[in-house]
Amino acid sequence: MKQKSNALFIACSIFMQMIIAISMLQAQDGDKKSVIIQSTPPGAMLYFEGENSFVGVAPLKLRAKMIGNYKILAVKSGFEKQKLEYFFRGTESGVMKIKLAPKTPFKAGLRSFVFPGWGQMYSERKTSGLLMSLAALGTGIGTMKAHLDYNKALNDYDKAYDDYQENKTNYQLADEYKKIVEEKYARADDVFQRRQTWLIITGSLWIYNFLDSIFFFPSFENAVFNRATPNFSASFQDEAIALSVTIPF
Repeated sequence: MKQKSNALFIACSIFMQMIIAISMLQAQDGDKKSVIIQSTPPGAMLYFEGENSFVGVAPLKLRAKMIGNYKILAVKSGFEKQKLEYFFRGTESGVMKIKLAPKTPFKAGLRSFVFPGWGQMYSERKTSGLLMSLAALGTGIGTMKAHLDYNKALNDYDKAYDDYQENKTNYQLADEYKKIVEEKYARADDVFQRRQTWLIITGSLWIYNFLDSIFFFPSFENAVFNRATPNFSASFQDEAIALSVTIPF
């Protein structure tokens, strides 16, 4: 009777070990059939657009049954967006790495040099960028109007001067034409000074915008906004998407 009990115990032990071994093999096989998307730096938001649209945070594990053409957008504060397109066949495994380029003051300054406010927008200072763009638009319109007014005043002066040259030998009309020339000259000079003022204002704003985008470039490290941003994670398995949200404090 005792021998039968020992034999039964040994058989149960072997059976349990076989079950554990099979489970471990299945788990390993499941891991091999998954794709892990990593970002450098880690923690980038991943936006998937395709047959199923969802959001996740790198590192993100995708199961093998994800099939189809997907557009992937990786976003992280302080880094440039990264876009890629990938066709999932459902048989991929391993690690897919996405590297994000950091935003720099040089890149912000270059953008602001091309167009005021662009560098501030690039460095995620959207309010400053919008105000800078509106200010540049306003000064640009003012400068253009002053330039057009100056051209008109200069043409009026040239016409008045030509009329004076044609009639300066006529003593009855010479003084009248000379007076008109002097008025047109004074008008042209006044508009010229106004145009110069607008040019100085516009140029000063452009320089300030350029320097502002470089010297006031924000530090994205340890930003309160980043620490308080909710983290979304997703897993795609058996044609179902599971989402989870983590809010750090």
